Amino acid sequence: MSTEAVRITAAIIATVGLVLMLAPTPLAEWARVPERGRRLAGLAILLVGWVVMAGTLVPDSLANRLSTPVGVVAGVVGVLVALALLMVVGWLVAKRPWTWFLLLGLALPVRVPISVGGDDANLLLPLYGVIVLGLAVLWWMERAGTRERIWPSTVLDLPLMLFVGFTLVSLAWSSDIPEGAVKATFFWIPFVLLYLVVVAIWREGKALRTLAMTTLAMSVPVAVLALGEYATRDVLWNHRLMQNNVYSRFFRVNSIFYDPNILGRYLALALLIAVAVAWMRRDSGRVLVACGVVAAIDAAALVVTFSRSSALMLLVGLLIMSLRMFGWRRTVLAAVIMLVVGSGVAIASSSQVRSAITSTERLDKVSEGRFDLVSGGVEIFQQHPVAGGGLGSFATDYSSGLSKKELRKTRVVISHNAPVTILSEEGAIGFALFIWLCVIAVIVGIRATRDRDEDVGVPGATMLAALVGIFVHALLYSALFEDPYTWVLAAGLAALVATAPSLARGAGDLRDAAGDSGGPPPQGDAA
Repeated sequence: MSTEAVRITAAIIATVGLVLMLAPTPLAEWARVPERGRRLAGLAILLVGWVVMAGTLVPDSLANRLSTPVGVVAGVVGVLVALALLMVVGWLVAKRPWTWFLLLGLALPVRVPISVGGDDANLLLPLYGVIVLGLAVLWWMERAGTRERIWPSTVLDLPLMLFVGFTLVSLAWSSDIPEGAVKATFFWIPFVLLYLVVVAIWREGKALRTLAMTTLAMSVPVAVLALGEYATRDVLWNHRLMQNNVYSRFFRVNSIFYDPNILGRYLALALLIAVAVAWMRRDSGRVLVACGVVAAIDAAALVVTFSRSSALMLLVGLLIMSLRMFGWRRTVLAAVIMLVVGSGVAIASSSQVRSAITSTERLDKVSEGRFDLVSGGVEIFQQHPVAGGGLGSFATDYSSGLSKKELRKTRVVISHNAPVTILSEEGAIGFALFIWLCVIAVIVGIRATRDRDEDVGVPGATMLAALVGIFVHALLYSALFEDPYTWVLAAGLAALVATAPSLARGAGDLRDAAGDSGGPPPQGDAA
């Protein structure tokens, strides 16, 4: 069997596992399938698909070493030792589930530069370890009777199952199966598992407090490193960024990240959290001072990223949080005044701004060719309107439509707009499922935001603000579902609605909207 056939088979296997895990409860009851057994079987099948897919990406040099008798023995021993260590650590963490969220908060922003298939990549290797550890933690928690079943149902289950399942299956008709396999292995499959683990132990792990404090604590050294890069005029990892800084008017920094825009996204998220913590603890002068110091350092680092998409994300996030904190009348009035005054000053004081507004050519140049990428994605969709070009196909399909001269002039062939990427790769079917998932997620966020209890409403507003902010950022940079924070925030909102007593009564309406009429989960089962 060829490598491409193995990858397609692995994607189908993973999809079957996903369906078994997330199928609505009424459907499982109709099929007379025990829920616990179904979910465990689905998890096992999904993990098999993930392992097989990952195996196709192992470098030939390593594969040749493992194919020898000594390599086989060493590989088996290594796997057994790793599993034993995983179960021991999982047992320890299961006694204090908040430590898993502590490890999660530490691992979320950390990327390790490695070579995959001859290409350099920056992968979330520590995060993958934390995800697998989370599965072990769940196993121990269930054995100890901490949980009544391995995963609670959420209102996002059905749309998530259909969208992710269709995305994985689309690898079968992709024009770039190797790239699609990379996306499935390092993003889609593990991040679905991340979502499920976060939902399952959200309540037991004191997730809100742990993730918020960890993110704020992590953001300070990240920001300080960014400011140090700006002061020394030297950046890490990204040789292309170093070259661009030589010829650019702005010196952009990236800190521990590869791209300044991802650094900006992370700092904008930390700033939103700092505002939320300050608001909830506004009666404590020490907390306000601490949040002010963190916000000042993070904001300074955000400035030197020169990431316009991150600044827009921060503004949108603050707008959503202000609606919850100050009411819509004052928020809209302040936003309109700032928009009119700010845009007026920018247009009056800068000829470049006036030129960008009045000239599409200038606007495309300022946006570094993003309009060409978007229009190219629409053209790809027109060629494959129903099911799209398949997972990972955008760059290949876009490049195939360019002349040799255009290819030499084009800096990037990766879409900088997540919805357009989905439209081109998954077609009308995948895009409709994407819209459905987004609508349900926003409804969940709005329901949490409207809760009168500040301990629910403010965190709900913050998570919704961050999630919408990442979406806005992805309109200009992409990396929506490739960002683990997207999945953690969506899981947090779903879990918050399921566990908040004042919101649990309305969970049935949300389930009906999502296509699951099974009713809200029992209180002891929702986390």
